[in-house]
Amino acid sequence: MEFLSLDEIAFLENEIHSEQRALFNNRAIITKTKSNQWLFFNDCIELLFNPNYISKYFSEPATKLAQLKFEIENKLKNFYLKPGRKIEYVFKLVHKKELKNIIFDEIESYPSVKGYSALIRKVSNTNSVANELTERDIKDYIERIIAEAIDIEFEAYQTIPQIISDDLLNYWYCPNGPAKKEILHIINRHIERGWVINNFMNPSTKRILDIKVKDIKNKELYVSTIEYWYLRWWDTKKNAYTYPYRETTRQRYILRKVEGIWKIYEIIMPAPRTSVPHRRKYSLT
Repeated sequence: MEFLSLDEIAFLENEIHSEQRALFNNRAIITKTKSNQWLFFNDCIELLFNPNYISKYFSEPATKLAQLKFEIENKLKNFYLKPGRKIEYVFKLVHKKELKNIIFDEIESYPSVKGYSALIRKVSNTNSVANELTERDIKDYIERIIAEAIDIEFEAYQTIPQIISDDLLNYWYCPNGPAKKEILHIINRHIERGWVINNFMNPSTKRILDIKVKDIKNKELYVSTIEYWYLRWWDTKKNAYTYPYRETTRQRYILRKVEGIWKIYEIIMPAPRTSVPHRRKYSLT
């Protein structure tokens, strides 16, 4: 079993609590231990040892918990991929829809706080590539980077006519890399045009159909994706929809490390197979 079972968690309780305390005392990852996301995360862990534990987050709305989970996941993935002390246990927070693909025997009995469960992996004896994480861990991490970066790119277009926070882009993209510069160029070009996708009932969407981490090296790695993008731009000057972009594309991402964290440096995109211009090429016309 990739993650510890409930019986294994109970047997290793003292060791896991020790690792939990070390994590919560590390100010490089947790600056405010009493903040909502870490209190929520702590409750999810405590529930593994005490099924009768009552968390105040049982009554919180799902949207709030989803945001807390997002914040926790981002902090943890950055921490585990950075150089530092030897990691004995890795903690992960998942929603029940993910849990069913990870845990099979205990799916019904596995504790959760309103659908969110803490998973624990003992990594001290595994074949590690970075901070005792397996290659599968790294690939999962990289796939999440790509998925979240695509979400941010789409959000950047939805933010037009405002420009998305530079710090937010820098979280997933190399600050001076061509991928980030291209997104900013598109944003500024569409601001000039007066094009938006945030008008009422705009159907624009995007989806990752396939993603594969192709090659992991010390300084650079490559990821291939198949993506579906539908961007229906609204011309605010003409008060009408302009050219609708709908395309399924194959793309290649090049990632580089920035201060020990993998970020997207460049996106290589082949010419479109149809007469419809490529998403980014179209936006430059």
